[in-house]
Amino acid sequence: MAGFSVLPQRIYSIIHKLPEQLDPEAPKFLRVLADSAATEIWHKHGNFYAHLHDVWQILNVWNQPLAVCRLGLFHSAYSNSFVSMNLFNPEKDRGRLAEMIGDEAENLVYKFCVIDRQHMEDTVVQNLSVPSEGITFRHIRTGEPVHCSAQEIGAFLLETVADYHDQSFGWQSDLEEGRTDALWPGIFKPTLRMSKISRMAYAAAKDCGLQVVPPVFAGCTRVLSPEDERRARDLYWRVVTEEAPRAERLSLLRECASLNPDIAEPHAVAAQIHLQEGRWEEAGAASQAALDIFYQWGTMWDNRMPFEAWVSWCRCMYFQAGRGEWPTTHGGIESLGAVHPSQRYRDLSTSRSMGAK
Repeated sequence: MAGFSVLPQRIYSIIHKLPEQLDPEAPKFLRVLADSAATEIWHKHGNFYAHLHDVWQILNVWNQPLAVCRLGLFHSAYSNSFVSMNLFNPEKDRGRLAEMIGDEAENLVYKFCVIDRQHMEDTVVQNLSVPSEGITFRHIRTGEPVHCSAQEIGAFLLETVADYHDQSFGWQSDLEEGRTDALWPGIFKPTLRMSKISRMAYAAAKDCGLQVVPPVFAGCTRVLSPEDERRARDLYWRVVTEEAPRAERLSLLRECASLNPDIAEPHAVAAQIHLQEGRWEEAGAASQAALDIFYQWGTMWDNRMPFEAWVSWCRCMYFQAGRGEWPTTHGGIESLGAVHPSQRYRDLSTSRSMGAK
């Protein structure tokens, strides 16, 4: 096992806040969004700007074409069938947005904002396919026909997979199950939307002529059942809320990861347990398994902590596993942080006090 974990280039760009490495024009786009109402608008577990930005990041991690990534960044720019707010007026501003992001990207944004997204999702999720000739929708405001090719629908589906995985947590799942009085933000259980988006990813890769197939869901070949998704979520929650007996935690996490191989967090939690019990090789392997999945997705499943925190924590655990060292005191745990030998200035603390006795 190497002594530290190296970041893939696109993840490095995200962690180091270098958007221009993902898209040379990105600083201009992000400035426009930051100056808009997007920074003030509430959106699920953050503001609208953060959501648009993070969907764009995910699509970049998947190495999607520039136009598809820019669709992710502006996917609700004209409002759409799911959200009431807008940042641009489709009657006046299409030329302005096209000048900024290009005609191909703007056309994707416009169509995505005027079709019935629920109709698209229901059609694909139920049939697990996209017709080769595409689908003609009705414009949500005018009723006129809007034809979308299979390739365009593929872009919309990948945006939706990234969109849902970025924004979703247990509160939306409660709403979808009829608990419309569920209090936001709830207890922040992970989402139950992965089965649905696995079907979208599968159909997109199979039928839509994607230029690049995302690595998630085993290259978009694995469909997750709702039953396995729920069972995996519930097993994970038992462990992280400390409801499970300590002796059963690792077996529950292994079952969780087996049921849903696309979630990194069970591996991350297992790594910490291995470290606490001095199993350095197992801890390193679990940390790396978590990182591999985080790097595939470019986002997290357990939204209680942000992506950067999950990645840094797993790299920290990998580093400590390589050193064969894990603190057992309050001060020692809180002095963790380094992910590379160059970042360790001194030994870990043994207490909260560094003063002479």
